[in-house]
Amino acid sequence: LLNNSPKVLVIAGGITGKSVVEFLKKFGCEIMLVDGKPDNSITGISYFPETVSLAELGQVDLAIKSPGFKPTHPILIALKSQNVPIISEIGLAREFFKGKIIGITGTDGKSTTTALTYHIIKNSFPKTKMGGNIGVPFIEFCLEDLDFAVLELSSYQLEDSDFLSLNISSILNIATDHLERHGTMDKYLEAKKRIINLENKDSVFVTNKRLIDKLNLEALNFKGKLELFGETTDSTARISQEESKIYSQRFIYSTKEFPLEGKHNLENLAASILLCEAAGCLPEDIQKAISNFEGLLFRFQKIKEWNGVIFINDSKSTNIHSMLSGLSGIKSNTPIILIIGGKQKNEELSPLTNRLKELNAEVYLIGEARLHWEKELSLCLHDRLHVLENLNEAVKAIRENVSKSNFEMIIFSPACASFDQYKNFEERGKHFTDLVNEYF
Repeated sequence: LLNNSPKVLVIAGGITGKSVVEFLKKFGCEIMLVDGKPDNSITGISYFPETVSLAELGQVDLAIKSPGFKPTHPILIALKSQNVPIISEIGLAREFFKGKIIGITGTDGKSTTTALTYHIIKNSFPKTKMGGNIGVPFIEFCLEDLDFAVLELSSYQLEDSDFLSLNISSILNIATDHLERHGTMDKYLEAKKRIINLENKDSVFVTNKRLIDKLNLEALNFKGKLELFGETTDSTARISQEESKIYSQRFIYSTKEFPLEGKHNLENLAASILLCEAAGCLPEDIQKAISNFEGLLFRFQKIKEWNGVIFINDSKSTNIHSMLSGLSGIKSNTPIILIIGGKQKNEELSPLTNRLKELNAEVYLIGEARLHWEKELSLCLHDRLHVLENLNEAVKAIRENVSKSNFEMIIFSPACASFDQYKNFEERGKHFTDLVNEYF
C-alpha cells in the first residue's frame, strides 16, 4: 500500500492525524496535511488549509481521512471524482497488523466493554493492546508483534472503513445517535455493520439477542459463528440478574463481585465473556478477572457514599438511550435524584418521559436542554421537576433539599452532549465529582 514512496494526503490533524503522519514517515512517503488548525508540532509535511483545491495539491496517490472530517467536504468529493483511494486510519493500520483483532461497537457501552475485554484477555495473552476510539490510535501499535488488538470502533471510523476482516467483533446495541452525521438510522446501522466479518467462516460475531432481527445477517450472507447475549434461554450467554449469574455454553459465571452497577453493565460483561471465550481465554481466568475490573471514569461510576446515599457519575451518558441503559436496573420504588441536561440531540423524548413516569425520581434539568425539554417533562413530573441553569446550581440545590427526603441514590446521567458548557464529557464528569466532594 505504501510502496514506492507515494504522495499521501492526510485529512485532518489532531491525535489521529498526527499518529498517521508519524507512521507514514517510516515508509518515506511524501506527506501533505489538510487541516483547519495547523499544529506546529507536526513536522516534515506540506500543510494546506481546508479550503485547498485538488489543483493546488497536485498529484495525490492515497488519502487517509480522520473520522471527524465530514464525508461531504468538497476536498473528499474532489478526490473521489479523481478515483483517489480514501481510507481510514483504522483501515491503514489493518493492512499492517499481523495479530488477531477484536472489534467492538455499539451506541452505548463500547468503551466499558472494550476496556473490560482488554482487562480479561491481557491476563491470558499478555501481548495484547487496546486502542481505536479509546486510548491510543491503532496506527501507533499496528507494527508491533502482538497476539491481539482490542479496538473500540465508532460509527465514524467504521463509515470510513471497508469491511475490516476482524477475527472477532461485536455490536452491543443500536439506538438513535449521530444522525447529524449519518442522516438516517439505516445509514447509521449500515456503518455499524461494517464491523462484521461476513466472509470468514472462522470469524465470531457477538451481539445482543434483541438486535438480531434488525441486523438481518441472512441477507448479508454471514458465514461466521454467531454468539448472542441476553436474558432468554436460547442466548449463548444468558444473563440472570436475580441469580447474579451469566450462563455461557462453557461455564456458569458469578457476577456477585462484578463492581459495575446496572443491568446494562451485565450486558457489557456478557458480551466480554463471549468475546474472551472466542479468543481462547479459559473460563476460570475470565471469572477471576471479573471481580478486579475497576471500570472507566464517568461510566455509571459510583463515586461516593454519604449518609447512606450513593452518588453515581454517568457523565458519559450523551444520549437518551445511554441514560436509560444506566437506569434499567433501578427499581421503580427506589427513591432517587436524577440530574439530566446539556446540549440535547435530535432524539424522540417519549422513551425518557415514559421511564420517568415509572420511577420514584426527583429530576433536576440543567443546561441548554432545559429550554427544549422543560414543558414536556413537567407534564409527567409536575412538582418533581426542578429547572436550573447549570450543574453547580443543581448540586447546591440538592444539598439544601436532600436532608428533607429519603433518597437512596443521586445519579448524574445527562442524556445529552456536554458542548453547551464543557469541552467534553470528561471535563463535565470531573466537575460533578468535584462538586459532590465540595457540597457533601
